[in-house]
Amino acid sequence: PLSPLQQGLFFHAVYDEHGEDVYTVQLALDIEGSLRPDALRAAAETLLHRHGALRAAFRGDGPDTPVQVIPADVELPWTEIDLTTLPEAEREDTLRRWTAEDRARRFDPARPPLMRCTLIRTGDDRHRFVLTNHHILLDGWSMPLLVKELLTLYGTSGDASALPRVTPIRDYLAWVAEQDRGAAEEAWRHVLDGLDEPTLVAPAGRASGPAAPERVTVDLPAEVTERLTEFTRQGGVTLNTVLQAVWGLVVGQLTGRADVVFGGTVSGRPPQVPGIESMVGLFINTLPVRVALDPAETFGALLERLQAQQAALMDHQYLGLTEVQRAAGAGELFDTLVVVENYPLDADVLEVGGGLTVAGIEGHDATHYPLILTAVPGERLHLRLDFRADAFAPEAAHGLLGRLVRVLESVPEQDATPVGRIPLLGADDHRRILAALDDTDDREEPAHRIVPRLFTDLVAWSPDTEAVAGAGGSLTYRELDTRANRLAHHLIAAGVRPEDRVALLMERSPDLVVAVLAVLKAGGAYVPLDPRFPTSRMRHILAETGAAVLIADSAPAAAPFADNTTVIEAGPALTDGPSHDPAVEIRPDQLAYVMFTSGSTGLPKGVGVAHRDIVALAYDRRFEFGHERVLLHSPTAFDASTYELWVPMLTGGTVVVAPAGDLDAVRLRETVTRHRVTALWLTAGLFRLIAEDGPGCLARVTQVWTGGDAVPAAAVRRVLEACPGLVVVDGYGPTETTTFATTYRMDSVAEVPDSVPIGRPLDGMHAHVLDAALRPVPPGVAGELYLVGAGLARGYLGRPGLTAERFVADPFGPSGGRM
Repeated sequence: PLSPLQQGLFFHAVYDEHGEDVYTVQLALDIEGSLRPDALRAAAETLLHRHGALRAAFRGDGPDTPVQVIPADVELPWTEIDLTTLPEAEREDTLRRWTAEDRARRFDPARPPLMRCTLIRTGDDRHRFVLTNHHILLDGWSMPLLVKELLTLYGTSGDASALPRVTPIRDYLAWVAEQDRGAAEEAWRHVLDGLDEPTLVAPAGRASGPAAPERVTVDLPAEVTERLTEFTRQGGVTLNTVLQAVWGLVVGQLTGRADVVFGGTVSGRPPQVPGIESMVGLFINTLPVRVALDPAETFGALLERLQAQQAALMDHQYLGLTEVQRAAGAGELFDTLVVVENYPLDADVLEVGGGLTVAGIEGHDATHYPLILTAVPGERLHLRLDFRADAFAPEAAHGLLGRLVRVLESVPEQDATPVGRIPLLGADDHRRILAALDDTDDREEPAHRIVPRLFTDLVAWSPDTEAVAGAGGSLTYRELDTRANRLAHHLIAAGVRPEDRVALLMERSPDLVVAVLAVLKAGGAYVPLDPRFPTSRMRHILAETGAAVLIADSAPAAAPFADNTTVIEAGPALTDGPSHDPAVEIRPDQLAYVMFTSGSTGLPKGVGVAHRDIVALAYDRRFEFGHERVLLHSPTAFDASTYELWVPMLTGGTVVVAPAGDLDAVRLRETVTRHRVTALWLTAGLFRLIAEDGPGCLARVTQVWTGGDAVPAAAVRRVLEACPGLVVVDGYGPTETTTFATTYRMDSVAEVPDSVPIGRPLDGMHAHVLDAALRPVPPGVAGELYLVGAGLARGYLGRPGLTAERFVADPFGPSGGRM
């Protein structure tokens, strides 16, 4: 029978029998001195005859029923190449090319031996011996044994009489057959119980088959290695446990999970089998390592728990990964691997004698896993991260290894530190992340960030430009200014002072535009009420804000809930009274409006937005073109109205007031055509309906912004196909960020991804992705999205607000780090 790992490798060999077999392994020894090729060949042939595992062939009707057949004798493929006939300048390139070609030559699992030897003369008294084999024959633990025997046999020209008897691999397989598999399966079920999903780091669709990896390496300084060794000794834990714990932290950050699984490689050599330490074959096994990350647990406690878990599984490590997954009722569990190589080819192993020296050793391996961390103990701990280029960019792999090293360097001081407080990113990482998102240096903002002041400047600059248009009539900037000034004087006379809240209960109309501007001119902060709100919610909002004045289309409409509130009817207040600007002193950080969201506690939550927040939104560079005539159709109590009102009104454009009632494709087409609308906002749901019912209604529009929920990619494609030249923007942002925080622009069907992202932050704003312990994470990592910067509301009545949503930053997007 096959050993557990051999079963997996046989599956990969037959699964992709026509492509490159990445499980072809090479070991090259550079030998200096007067080498005897015949003696080395005899030594290699003796190895083949001594170890039945090297002569194995693998056959079966399919991957589920294979067996290995050990023939009594096979011929060793042996090749000799002389590169000294070439100019010295060409030898290195020729050697490299030949090595790659040899590695690409597939082995047929059914035709033994699955190994071949090549001796290459590279110069005077210089040779390279290359042993190429399929990984299904040998593991890394076997290689030092094999090399030591080879060099010993070279000294005797292949005479093995002085070597100890070889323990047949059949003894190991017989031991495996005697084990209690039911107990082993139960042990693994217990460890994996409650695991809700696999831990996969490779993006979907990438790293789907075997491929040769690329590699980044680092050697820890000797003093760091010494401190790490002393830490493991004092704590009674192994280096393997420390590496598994740290890798669990890194993978947890990479996937945004607090319960991660990855592969761990075990030697698979049970001490109960006599002579197991000298056997040559494939004994290693890859098994799940589960690391549950509790931010409050100390790192030392995590190490103890993890080591205890591994110790409990020690007697059950012979079970194959497929059997473990079947026992746990799971499919694929992980796609990363941690390996600790405790079998270095040291000087003793490489001792040849007879005037020969092994001057260098080089190995080549491959895998179907997208990420493999390998640690080689020594005076300086050597770390190697093999990664598949189809799943990770080199800079991403360097970043991962850097995070791992940073934590390892700090491990000796982290024993009592809660896991959630261990930093994974350094100062350079923070600067790099912020620099990648910070493109606001050339943003132009007005010197003063006060809404009425900016509006007054526009009145003086272009008084006869149309400011408001719609079925209810139109207003120029001068007319809008005059009517707003009259209402502002009424509000001041009613006792409104700076930052006093003024409620608005008005249907969509030009008068509504006048009212919001009038409240700000009076120094107040408007509190929009939706006429469709139930009376209880109206009362709650008035009580929470302390609004003593309410502007309504009609006083009777406000009567049921405005008992202690002064009600001003908008119509009469717009036709009489002083028309000059009230000239109230207003600060940029002064409250401009309070908008209520549903809240997470069951009660509506008030969010306060200042003048500077509105101005930051209106002057964002995303609105420089295409937003000359913006449709106002959202309820004023919905934060999209901030965009619909203030982006055009503070930049010299026109607010187009939609007719009363809900929009459909027909009414939208009529409004867009009649009033020459250039931009509008549609919720993701309404956008989808428009895309289905009549996407052509948007043909005359320059930009459509949509969001509030996941934006359907199919709907975007349908609209862009029907409206060439249209720009669709996914705008994300909670109320606390003044309508928008991030945007993603799509100019053509080809630019629409399968899953529309939320994009990049607006000017003056940063989007930080944090893990479950609130630590910043880099692009490519899942976490919670926190938004800070210009345009972020201060919270109702000065209480700071913070908002979080779950997102994944995609390093493969056109922006190099889009979310």
